[in-house]
Amino acid sequence: MMEIISEGGIVPILAVAGAVGLAILAAILLARGAEDKDMASRVTSVVRPATPDLTASALASGAGAAAPFRRLGEALRNTALVSEKDIVDFQIAIAAAGLNPRAAVPTFIGVKAVLMIALPICAYIYATLSQFDAPRTTVVVFIGILLGVFGPNLFLRYLKGKHEETLRKGLPDALDLLVVTAEAGLGIETALDRVAREIEPNNRPLAISFLVLVQELRMLPDRRQALERFAERSNFDGFKRLGATLSQTLKYGTPLAQALRVLAAEMRQDRMLRIEEKAIRLPALLVIPLILFIMPAVFIALVGPSVLELGKGLFSGMPQ
Repeated sequence: MMEIISEGGIVPILAVAGAVGLAILAAILLARGAEDKDMASRVTSVVRPATPDLTASALASGAGAAAPFRRLGEALRNTALVSEKDIVDFQIAIAAAGLNPRAAVPTFIGVKAVLMIALPICAYIYATLSQFDAPRTTVVVFIGILLGVFGPNLFLRYLKGKHEETLRKGLPDALDLLVVTAEAGLGIETALDRVAREIEPNNRPLAISFLVLVQELRMLPDRRQALERFAERSNFDGFKRLGATLSQTLKYGTPLAQALRVLAAEMRQDRMLRIEEKAIRLPALLVIPLILFIMPAVFIALVGPSVLELGKGLFSGMPQ
């Protein structure tokens, strides 16, 4: 016993004890710091900072730049130049592109009116400065008219396609989260609200669509009307099926988790089928590059030396 507690043996024991104590203290401090950081992040996510960020300033500047077009669109909207049918079509297309129809429809009408006038004038000025003859000037002005008439519609169709692709990518995962929340005992509104807040950092358009549906479910007297508006607003097949499933659940009382699980499986199967279709179509798309770029190079590499040798033999046998 006296040998253990000797001067040579007590120093390593004290060193080990001190190291263990420092490790325990460091672990406690790190755990406390992680907890404080997690709490700070939760408070920051709930309470938004008062300082304006760059995104808000950019949105404000964009809204200020679009204000003249919006005023022009509101003025043209009340005239006979734009019919009610056109306005309804614009509202459906803009809502399907993920934009606010109330604010975007007048802006779209104003931009289209300006482009229909400005592009032909710019095309005529360009043709005049380039000293084109009359037929070429007519062609250039006609191209400007076509761009002014159909250009905004094509751009809106592009936005609609991008928005629909974003919704299609995120909907199966959102349905899986809805199955989890439904199995946990949450109602439709609470489950949609929870899922929307969870997927907002990764898929903001889908989260906004779910939040709008939650507000309409809480405000409208008939929930099926809110689901119908949800299906019509985006003109997306997945939303139509989701709205029909939720409407059937509310009408017949079928289990929500079971219906959502079946729909999620169908969505994932559709996504796999779409990927397989792209893979099957790929060889047909590669035929044109193969014929235009790869086959000529292979032909030159294989036949070129023989042609050169034949040329040398023919020219060498000719009298000089």
